[in-house]
Amino acid sequence: MLSLATFYLSLKSGFLHLIDFIALFYLILLLWIPFYWFVFHPAIRFWRQVGNRAFWVALPVWLIFAVGIVVARHALLGTRWERNALTWAIGGGLFLVASWLDVQTRHTFGWRRLVGMAELNPEHRLRGVVRTGVYGCIRHPRYLLYMLMVLSMAFLTGANLIFLLAFLNVLLYQVLAPFEERELLDQYGQQYESYRRSVPRFLPHLRRTPANPISS
Repeated sequence: MLSLATFYLSLKSGFLHLIDFIALFYLILLLWIPFYWFVFHPAIRFWRQVGNRAFWVALPVWLIFAVGIVVARHALLGTRWERNALTWAIGGGLFLVASWLDVQTRHTFGWRRLVGMAELNPEHRLRGVVRTGVYGCIRHPRYLLYMLMVLSMAFLTGANLIFLLAFLNVLLYQVLAPFEERELLDQYGQQYESYRRSVPRFLPHLRRTPANPISS
């Protein structure tokens, strides 16, 4: 009986450590992204002149955040809420929704659009306003999945500082999305204005009209 209890505690401890590892992985993967785009969107005309070499800016931005998160990992995970069935359910649900959005955006957009090739190169063959798939429901599914994924890590770990980071992450995307939309309006004009008026930014309408395909 004692060995069974010891095995259970060992299994539980291993699972919780795995959750912490996954949380740190996603923080390293995602937290730097809005800052990367804050470098690009306000000065997009300059970066278009630089061309694809501009992507090298991503490396130092990512490294700063990655090193910072690794160094501060004990502080990030130090103070926690008591986790229960509800927090596990919310965290798991948010993780599944974010993962689904990831699959959908990759399928609809493709990696070249996702990294910004069409934005840096206005004459790129992939240019155009995408209205298919999940982009026919919301304008910024990629930003939404980033927000939901970090928030899911907060619920799954119960870490107070990760909740704070998740809240700040949401605020950053509320500021970043209008920056990107002004750039897209400048690039696509009435095409994007029509799309913006018919498709919500982050939260889908309960009922929607069928989406049109890519217009270019």
